[in-house]
Amino acid sequence: MYVRANKWEKANQLIIHYLPESQYRTIQVQEAQKFEAEGHFKEAEKMYLSAGEPDLAINMYKKAKMFDHMIRLVMKFRADLLKDTHHHLA
Repeated sequence: MYVRANKWEKANQLIIHYLPESQYRTIQVQEAQKFEAEGHFKEAEKMYLSAGEPDLAINMYKKAKMFDHMIRLVMKFRADLLKDTHHHLA
């Protein structure tokens, strides 16, 4: 009900409370992929990060050629790969 109404925070609270973590992560990633396909990258990023999948958010921005957002996430979640990421983009 909350998902259909685009009330992600409420849906997220219920999902976390009532589902096992593996199911929760699966649902979050599926919803993030839907947002990504629709071009709603900020919402997709939130969903990927709440599912504990920053690499999927980084790859999403890479595919979309939104490198500033990609670098922002690499700096935050994969700082050890920042230099390699800059080399790759160059």
